[in-house]
Amino acid sequence: MSAPADDRALGSWTVVHKGARDGYQVPLALAEAGRLDALVTDWYSPLDRRWFRGLAGLAPARVRRALAARYRDGLPSRHVRVYPRDYVMARFEDARDRRGDAAIGRAAGQRARARGTGILAYSCYAHAAFPAYGDGGGPKVVFQVHPHPASLRALFAEEAAHVPEAAGSLAREPEMSLAPAVYAARCEEAHLADLCLVASDFTRLTLVAQGIDARRVRVVPYGVELPNAVPVRRDPDDTFRVLFVGQFIQRKGVSYLLDAWRRLALPNAELVIAGRGGSDDALLARYDGAFRPGSVRRTGPVTRDALRRLYETSDVLCMPSLAEGFGLVYLEAMAHGTPVIATPNTGVADLIRDGDDGFLVGVRDADALAARLAWCHAHRGELAAMRARARAVAARQTWGAFRLN
Repeated sequence: MSAPADDRALGSWTVVHKGARDGYQVPLALAEAGRLDALVTDWYSPLDRRWFRGLAGLAPARVRRALAARYRDGLPSRHVRVYPRDYVMARFEDARDRRGDAAIGRAAGQRARARGTGILAYSCYAHAAFPAYGDGGGPKVVFQVHPHPASLRALFAEEAAHVPEAAGSLAREPEMSLAPAVYAARCEEAHLADLCLVASDFTRLTLVAQGIDARRVRVVPYGVELPNAVPVRRDPDDTFRVLFVGQFIQRKGVSYLLDAWRRLALPNAELVIAGRGGSDDALLARYDGAFRPGSVRRTGPVTRDALRRLYETSDVLCMPSLAEGFGLVYLEAMAHGTPVIATPNTGVADLIRDGDDGFLVGVRDADALAARLAWCHAHRGELAAMRARARAVAARQTWGAFRLN
């Protein structure tokens, strides 16, 4: 993710986001290019400083892991400005009004203006950063992480009418539950920017649909860390295993996956649900008793090593999402040699060739999904041969490539 091209591009940039967003890849790319003035964030561990490493070494293992998650080799702490008050207050603030996001965005905009840098703000922070920057003399760039909020709100409202059992969880999606003023500000962010960076063509299309000039939108697909070892091949005589990884909620298309799986009732087959975060229990209740014993297994949260084993022992990852800004789990699976079934409303749709190194099915199309899963079950030899091609896609799409894009 090299410095954004702009006729007025400056020598250095101020970046703003909370947390370890995308593993700090954007500020890291600018730091590697010698063009990062500062990352403005809530907390960053200065593990490149001896005194802090010494203190961290005395902490319990859980604390050490948390500190390490907020640090990245190659991103010196001297280039990071932290606002730990926002880190603490985020634990208490109402998730609907997100005042801390606005505060840290303003701080970044003011700093960029004072320092004479360009401003690159992740979505959620741009609505405060750009007005604070004003006519700072440089370009205003937003990294639009998710599709446009107005497009998502319309999609989720339509989905709630289509699948009433999912209405409760869909209403809790940020695009549906933000305070009106915050939602309006999020909708305005891309309009305030000189350039919009997005991770998928689907996100680009939602911005264009909401009135953003397509010439001001640039697609920069995310990357992945490749495993050190080449993933093992499965024994084709084992159980046919379909893997789902993520929050088991309707945003991820779970009702369509479950409808397809119930319809198929495949022999010697298992759907493994590796949960990350919440699940839509009201929706799942309608499937009580719908599957024969042993055909669906929920693991709950899994460690990274356990997830790696699931990738390597699964025939295919299936996540028929309604909407993803990108969907890193798809690339993660492919990096382990696991082909994926996705929808066009994801970032991986820009990278795979349907039927060659992955599969695409239409959104809300349980029939097409069932047909594709049935094909995979009946053609496991061809599916196994696809593993190398799936990994090759991931090998071209590393985080290193992202930073150079």
